[in-house]
Amino acid sequence: MKWIYRLLIATFIALVVGGAISTAQDHWRMHQDAMVRMQENLLKQQQKQQELSDRIAQTRTKPTLSDHDRWLITHLEKTRAGLDKILVTQQSGVSRLQRSFLRTWIGNLVLFIALAGLGLGIVTRSGNALNKEEQRWLASRPEDIPSLRLDPGAHRNVTAPTRNASNFVTGRIRVVKADRLQVKRSGILSAMGLSFIIAPQGGLIVELYFLYDALMVAHTPFQQLEWGGMMQSLMLSIPFTLVGLYLLASSTSQASIDRREQRITLPEGPRTIAFREVESIQLNQILSTGKRSYLNSQIQLNLNNGEVLSLLSHGGKEQIYVDLIRTALFMDKPAVLAHH
Repeated sequence: MKWIYRLLIATFIALVVGGAISTAQDHWRMHQDAMVRMQENLLKQQQKQQELSDRIAQTRTKPTLSDHDRWLITHLEKTRAGLDKILVTQQSGVSRLQRSFLRTWIGNLVLFIALAGLGLGIVTRSGNALNKEEQRWLASRPEDIPSLRLDPGAHRNVTAPTRNASNFVTGRIRVVKADRLQVKRSGILSAMGLSFIIAPQGGLIVELYFLYDALMVAHTPFQQLEWGGMMQSLMLSIPFTLVGLYLLASSTSQASIDRREQRITLPEGPRTIAFREVESIQLNQILSTGKRSYLNSQIQLNLNNGEVLSLLSHGGKEQIYVDLIRTALFMDKPAVLAHH
């Protein structure tokens, strides 16, 4: 089954890559054909312009100009002036086509890099990987984990409201100092946030380059600048960036556990809870329902006064389990693993 699964994934990736390459080739040919036609037309207009200039110069070289010669020169100059406007428009069209091409393909390249990075993070799950100590905890019976105190009788039937429930790993409890733990954003969540921020920026980079070139190199007057592409890029960039920043800033609780101060700090309020107020640390498995139903894991703090609080919750069952063990050992509190 594993080989069939891998074969299907490889086939799907090959189809996607092949389709993308074929689309890229078609788009490149269309762009090249359009550029060739526009360049040929521009060359013809430039040739006509040169012919008009040569004819005007030739007429002016006559020793004596007749009324017809003067009329002809005036007529040809007006024709050349009109042709100059056409040339400016065509040159602007060539530049606009080239700009659109760069915006599209650099944008697609940056998007591909962002999605490839996110896909690689999801496949490898490097940010969610368990270290050797966590793997030993996972492979051992809870009773065999040194210094871990178990208290099944302390189980609470009341479940705390979940914090940042999801169907994937959004956070891990990490050691930030020898005497401090903190809920940190997971690698997958970081990859998602960065992907949202990076993905739409390719087109904006191109527009910023052309804006710099127009202002600083060509010294184009501000009122003559073209803003259509810039506005289009900003309308795509801003909402994606806001979503990415939201994922990076507010998708985990950022709670901290300080053994030196003997206290837990939760972000709401913020609220501070002394170690002595905590009776036990409980593992919950909760079915979250909505458009889709999925199993959500939770680390719950059981307080002496009967209150229950959620320390962390997400869809990573193994990660929650080892993080609960780390927390219980760090705080020297009983663990309630009745639902493990």
